[in-house]
Amino acid sequence: MNQKEHKRILVITHQLSRTGAPIVLLDMMRAYQRRGYWLEVIAMMDGELRKDIEEMGVPLKVQEHFLQQSEEFFAYAGGFDLVVANTLITFEAVHLLKYLKVPVLWWLHEGRQYFAYFATVLPDFRTLPPNIHVFSVGHYVQEVIEELYGVHTEILHFGVADAPSCVRRQTAPSKVRFLTAGTYSRVKAQDVLAEAIRRLPGDYLVRAEFFFCGNEQMYDESVFLPVQQLCGEYDNVTLLHQLSRQETLAWMEKCDCLIVPSRIDPIPTVAAEMMMKGNLCLCTDVCGIAHYMQDGVNGFTVPPDDSFALADKIKYVIDCCGELDSLRQAGRKIYEDYFSMDVFEKNIMELAERYLYKQG
Repeated sequence: MNQKEHKRILVITHQLSRTGAPIVLLDMMRAYQRRGYWLEVIAMMDGELRKDIEEMGVPLKVQEHFLQQSEEFFAYAGGFDLVVANTLITFEAVHLLKYLKVPVLWWLHEGRQYFAYFATVLPDFRTLPPNIHVFSVGHYVQEVIEELYGVHTEILHFGVADAPSCVRRQTAPSKVRFLTAGTYSRVKAQDVLAEAIRRLPGDYLVRAEFFFCGNEQMYDESVFLPVQQLCGEYDNVTLLHQLSRQETLAWMEKCDCLIVPSRIDPIPTVAAEMMMKGNLCLCTDVCGIAHYMQDGVNGFTVPPDDSFALADKIKYVIDCCGELDSLRQAGRKIYEDYFSMDVFEKNIMELAERYLYKQG
């Protein structure tokens, strides 16, 4: 048995849904398991990813709270060599882990509103003990923590497994296809996109198709209803309902451009995936991935909550879609440089070396 197989990593996640943060955490777990580390998982809420974790042979338990069972948690967590706490919502566990010597990698993905919502219960980032190491998923989260607490955090981007499109869609003379994927919420702002589509002149509408996918069981009514109404009125707008990750990736190959109309979005996983596919991405400039984008060079950006600007950019993509291969290639380069699985695995293995083996 090699040295890595003696090392035990406890992973704590807020939930096991097929959403961005839990999915990229699963990718981290798979990478560590491939390298021979022993993993166990505590999830604060059960979900669809349980099956994936069980298929990996990783022990899993569901535990909503930690403070009430502090002694039991101390005894359990103290037996690990490293703890990975995923998302801000695992703050209860982090409060307890402050009193152990086990190194903790606290990986944060949330926007400013979550820091405000949990402000009274979060630990003070300025006084965290040396065993708690905070990492931001992107520059947006990094800037929020620095502004609120005066603390500089390292960035740990997620990784996306490479599966580039095999065949480039021929857009002319067929319609230009736009895809939007995400939870129907004020943050994701599909209502702004619905308004932008309504602003398109008729001669543009006939040259385009729009596809929305997301969970229609849990949604913000003020965001979902405008999309639902649009779908009922426009023949070229389709609800794809909730798709699996593989189904979403397949639709990315069928479409020309992903639209991320978010009012705020630390790092939209779907944008990195669309760039991995070598396709166009149009997002608001408050999205974390926009830090790497230059409008019209390697993607498209617009201000948030501006349906006029979004409609204008959609018109440009419709007009020029067949002439944007250099932009597609430049977007793919963003994926390769920052969000590829090779880069991600290199980074997390370096963290393992940093926090595990220095202890002997």
